[in-house]
Amino acid sequence: MFTSILSSKKYWSSVCFIGFGFIIIFSVIEYFMQYSSSTWSIFIEERINHQQWIRYIISRIVGGLIYGMIMGYYFELRKRKSNR
Repeated sequence: MFTSILSSKKYWSSVCFIGFGFIIIFSVIEYFMQYSSSTWSIFIEERINHQQWIRYIISRIVGGLIYGMIMGYYFELRKRKSNR
């Protein structure tokens, strides 16, 4: 069942959708927790001007991909078990 789920196109589309949602929600929450009432200029100065933007983007993509794969697999497995 594991390989059939991983080879499914529907699984990978749900991974992308869930991962993208995770990236957006996590980034917004992190921004408001770290820079609560600050302006965008402090965020831009810390992330872009100090050359941390590459690490920032890569961490978001990897985190979103991992979260999307876990949750997508869970949802697909639950759906296939309920269809039996």
